Amino acid sequence: MTAAALETRRRAALPGGRHDVVVAVLKVALPLLALGLLATIVIWPLTSAREFSFLLSKDKVAMAKDRLRLDNAIYRGATAKGQPFVIRAGGAVQRSSAVPIVEMSNLAATLQMDDGPARVTAPTGRYDMDRDRLNIAGPVRVDGEAGYSLDSQDVTVSLIDRTVRTDLPVKGTIPLGSFRADRLRADISGKQLVLEGRVHLRINRRSAKAAR
Repeated sequence: MTAAALETRRRAALPGGRHDVVVAVLKVALPLLALGLLATIVIWPLTSAREFSFLLSKDKVAMAKDRLRLDNAIYRGATAKGQPFVIRAGGAVQRSSAVPIVEMSNLAATLQMDDGPARVTAPTGRYDMDRDRLNIAGPVRVDGEAGYSLDSQDVTVSLIDRTVRTDLPVKGTIPLGSFRADRLRADISGKQLVLEGRVHLRINRRSAKAAR
């Protein structure tokens, strides 16, 4: 090593030289760089996350105007004899979870009977899911072995018992003609139709002849 090189190294090693300046700068810069890297590791996932979790109060959900609203809804069940039935509705709304009532529009219930399917149709109705009952403000159309139609303010169709009844004035049609009465009891198939109170029955002679 030449004398000039030795002199250069000796000067660099002197206190306050360039080497000491570099070491002093690194003592400050390296901890700051480490802190910046740590902050980036912690904060970056929070700023770039796309999924969030949250808690939703059940009480707040219950305050919604409609608990459940469906289009083209389908409900299935079975009668007391195990015969299946299907209820279809163009629209269905359940207002509250505490009340098992579904308000339906454009409803059609199909029941499998011993002698073939029977169909109950109405513009609107309310389905009681606990009792499997339809409460309908007519008109109601029942298509079965002996089709008939009813028009009353309150018609109850029991899907379990396969019965139709109303305790309010009712009018309607049967294959033989038309009728009016204060009350009505019938089975869905139309084999039994009981009219009570101020009964008026008008028989169509052509239909009667055709039925013979």
